[in-house]
Amino acid sequence: MCGIVGYVGTDAAKPFLIEGLKRLEYRGYDSAGFALYDPKSKDFIIRRSVGHVEALVEATHGMGDHERLGIAHTRWATHGVPSEVNAHPHRAGGLVLVHNGIIENHAQIKNQLIAEGVSFSSQTDTEVFVRLIEKHCLRLALAQKLVFLEATPLQKRDIALHALQRAASEVEGHYAVIFLIQGIEDCIFGLQAGAPLVLGQCKSGGLVASDLQAMLSHTSEVSFVPVSTIFEVSKGLSHFYDVKTLEEKTVKLEKIEWSSEKVAKDGFDHFMLKEIFQQPSVIADTLSGRMPLSELGSFVWDNPVAHEALWKNVKKVYLIACGTAYHSAMVAKYYFEKWAKLSVEVDIASEFRYRNPVFEVGTIVGVISQSGETADTLAALRLANEKGLTTFSVCNVPGSTIMRESNFQYSTKAGPEIGVASTKAFTAQLTVLTALAYDVAHLRGLSPNSKDSDEGFRSLARLPQDIESVLAHADEFQAVGASLENKKTILFIGRGTMYPIALEGALKLKEITYRHAEGYAAGELKHGPIALVDKDLAAVVMAPPDELHAKTLSNLEEIRSRGAFIVGIGEDKDTEFRKLCNSYIALPKTTWTTAPVLYVIPTQLISYGLARKLGCSIDKPRNLAKSVTVE
Repeated sequence: MCGIVGYVGTDAAKPFLIEGLKRLEYRGYDSAGFALYDPKSKDFIIRRSVGHVEALVEATHGMGDHERLGIAHTRWATHGVPSEVNAHPHRAGGLVLVHNGIIENHAQIKNQLIAEGVSFSSQTDTEVFVRLIEKHCLRLALAQKLVFLEATPLQKRDIALHALQRAASEVEGHYAVIFLIQGIEDCIFGLQAGAPLVLGQCKSGGLVASDLQAMLSHTSEVSFVPVSTIFEVSKGLSHFYDVKTLEEKTVKLEKIEWSSEKVAKDGFDHFMLKEIFQQPSVIADTLSGRMPLSELGSFVWDNPVAHEALWKNVKKVYLIACGTAYHSAMVAKYYFEKWAKLSVEVDIASEFRYRNPVFEVGTIVGVISQSGETADTLAALRLANEKGLTTFSVCNVPGSTIMRESNFQYSTKAGPEIGVASTKAFTAQLTVLTALAYDVAHLRGLSPNSKDSDEGFRSLARLPQDIESVLAHADEFQAVGASLENKKTILFIGRGTMYPIALEGALKLKEITYRHAEGYAAGELKHGPIALVDKDLAAVVMAPPDELHAKTLSNLEEIRSRGAFIVGIGEDKDTEFRKLCNSYIALPKTTWTTAPVLYVIPTQLISYGLARKLGCSIDKPRNLAKSVTVE
């Protein structure tokens, strides 16, 4: 969740740091800070503040405009309340450090250091780590009959690298750090131990960040730091070392196609609205080059041979994800089971590795993530890898940890998603999973050959156009959302594949409006939720004309008769459904194959419309972060 930025070069560092922090605001945070190295005083300038990056900018106006080396951080509180003293960077002697992730055994290390006479000023695990590194720096220097701060830059560098190696061997957890050393004016040091870091070079110097977006406006060639790697970055140079041996290793440069312009709002009031409207092009990009010429052909994936090998002799599939991505997995279960006749279990990543799952022969594990850095999902992937299972990922960020550590990768083509509440990444995931399930059926000799199947294939091909027709009525859907301003509870209900979409609709509304919303399988209403129904409740009912349509309308009648305000989402010509609703959102005719993508879009706009009416922070909802990199 936290954001890391660093710069070293010939230009002033502060503008690079502030720009990078602002580009990482979408991740969610509660405080920010930076450290600059002043070569005149040979000391650090450290400033921290609670709140948005702009508060840090205002508090440091006219300060730090000439220093050419610095690191910065946005913090989302894990250990210790949001406060200036808990904000990063943290200093210990001649070291100043910022950190992402969690040190799981920080309490034990802290108690040990306190017993040795070390004092602490914050509640953070970060300060524990920097003080542990300092302890080893002092001891290693003493062993060489040196005073650490009086040593030469070359001696300090060597001591610090070995101290970092020793500290890393003592801590437990998944994390990343970058730090500066007093007296070294031209280098940033760091360690990737499970949380992502990326290095790049621009015209004036070297860059390091926890996210590509912090540096995309300055460079398109980057190096993703591998796990268990210590590194140094300076102007024009980066060096990488194995954390256990300190032997130097090679890390390749990768070309990134995303441009900095892609992260601009393009005239929309919010990134979320822009991303909702990007969905036709995102789906088209995701399908481009992959769709076969007819329903009899196979989809084209990045490595067809590896793709076929992946699904050969598969008997069972686990789909694992969190939040919105979990809902895409729930939809995919219907497709894999109906078309490919594969048993599918869908798991919440944060529960999966703690329930001792039993893996049968022929089991493969798929993980789904927007960012590719979701801590719980990554832990589930690593568990599957450790058990010797074949793994695959569906992910939106090229070069992300999940993409690199899975055996096979199915990339979505959503591009950068800035709004914390996922929209286009979700529909891109649904599109990939739909195509994948359809294709796996072909590979298993179970090619759907019914009229419904053929229509489903054609509806996938025309999905971008169908989304365009839905978005043509976006203002109407937003108005429906705004009309729910005085409702205390909002239920989203559906059956079959509409049940996960109901869950997703409720999640989106909770995320950006802070209103009570729940998603339910329509048949479950009478088992408890119907007790909530009164005139202050609204129900958003999704009922495409499928085999469950009549049953869904029957459930609608149960809540309508008790005074609920009914918002229907259904097909344009469904007059029976329309008559039962207070508000009706009419969608074009579609098929079971693509209905989940089309039906989720009005729920996104309903949530957006209500959030605007309530004056909520839409792109950066309270307490939430885009990339959840801690458990």
